[in-house]
Amino acid sequence: MVTLRPWQDEDRPLLDAFNTPEMTAHLVASESVEELDRRHVRYLKEDLPGRMLVIMAGSAPVGTIGYWEVHEATGEVAWETGWSVLPQHQGHGYAGQALQELITVVRADGRHGEIHAYPSINNAPSNALCRRAGFTLRETRSFPFRGGELVVNDWALTL
Repeated sequence: MVTLRPWQDEDRPLLDAFNTPEMTAHLVASESVEELDRRHVRYLKEDLPGRMLVIMAGSAPVGTIGYWEVHEATGEVAWETGWSVLPQHQGHGYAGQALQELITVVRADGRHGEIHAYPSINNAPSNALCRRAGFTLRETRSFPFRGGELVVNDWALTL
């Protein structure tokens, strides 16, 4: 069983752990220390729509999941979500449990009617997680990202 807690100042090392070649293989490239520092500061802000949360298994952080606003091509605003689980904790169902908990949180918020996830087309575990969680595959698209081209699946769930 996992719980979600808000991002805290002491969570900065998680960003380094997720910035390895293994963990960024589906994200074109890793980030600089400066980019990670800016991301950390953004995650600490409490006045933004959405939050970055830490996935906890007992008292141990095993990953992150978050949600933030995204502006769809239709002009609609929806939630977007993304997650990462540390390599040593993958394969235990933590991401799936965290995603179900997050869906409960965004449904209760009530601001938006959908939540989207955009995993790389080559990220089989994340695409399978979207399918298992009840998301519908809308389309495949590409866009510039971190100096390259990222090709993703757009998965959407009606809240």
